[in-house]
Amino acid sequence: MNLAMSTLERYRDGLRLFRAISPQIRASQLDLLITIHLCPGINQTDLAIECDLTLSAVSRAVDVFSSSGRRDGKGGALGLLEGKRIQGDDRSISLHRTAKGRQLIQLLQEMNSGSKA
Repeated sequence: MNLAMSTLERYRDGLRLFRAISPQIRASQLDLLITIHLCPGINQTDLAIECDLTLSAVSRAVDVFSSSGRRDGKGGALGLLEGKRIQGDDRSISLHRTAKGRQLIQLLQEMNSGSKA
């Protein structure tokens, strides 16, 4: 029971870390960020399919996680992701974590494994 509780506490700490970065962060947005970590270069369409979200929800989340922020000017830019045009397809963008995004994923992994407090 003690082990399970410490795992849950680490998980809770990781969620609180994400909320400290963005108070309105949703589980679906965390799913997107982790999926981009696991599938670097994924495009928004494939990300929507993988995470079972609408393309518009993915587009909004990517805007928030990018360095430029939402197109409507609401909400800040978190600078966790960057998009790169896919050669030969001007409409598609491959998604990658920025250095800040990599640090955030690494911190979440450390908190989840218990290797750092």
